[in-house]
Amino acid sequence: MASVTRLYNHTTRKLFSIDLGSLRVMLLNENAVFTASHTTLTQVAGAANVNEVHGNGWTQGGEYLGNAAWSTVTGDDSKLDCDDPVVIATGGSIGPAYGAVIYDDSDPDKAPLAFLDFDGAISAGEGTEFKIVINPAGLFVLEYDQPA
Repeated sequence: MASVTRLYNHTTRKLFSIDLGSLRVMLLNENAVFTASHTTLTQVAGAANVNEVHGNGWTQGGEYLGNAAWSTVTGDDSKLDCDDPVVIATGGSIGPAYGAVIYDDSDPDKAPLAFLDFDGAISAGEGTEFKIVINPAGLFVLEYDQPA
């Protein structure tokens, strides 16, 4: 599935303080919208996570992102990458989900880092994979622009 990734205003500042083992991806319904100034998961997912989609194999609170790690792209550029989150639907369908939020579960505010817009509803029927394909170039790419 193709998706558009949008970063929150505070993301680049927070990236260097996150616990990579605490990154989670939470599925969202059609009522969740991206606002770059959001700083807490509650602002994205709503009070009591009312905009969250979970169940039938997809964990409430979201799935942890496996093998999240920084690596060097070029001498000056870095990327944060991870495994594609995949869950087999059991006991019914997963979804429909219209997007997802990647957040730092170790942060007291569960700070949102990226919003994935699925550009429509996606679901996985019983016994099939619900998979979010992370861009092969990385989840985030930080490019260093040498000052003149």
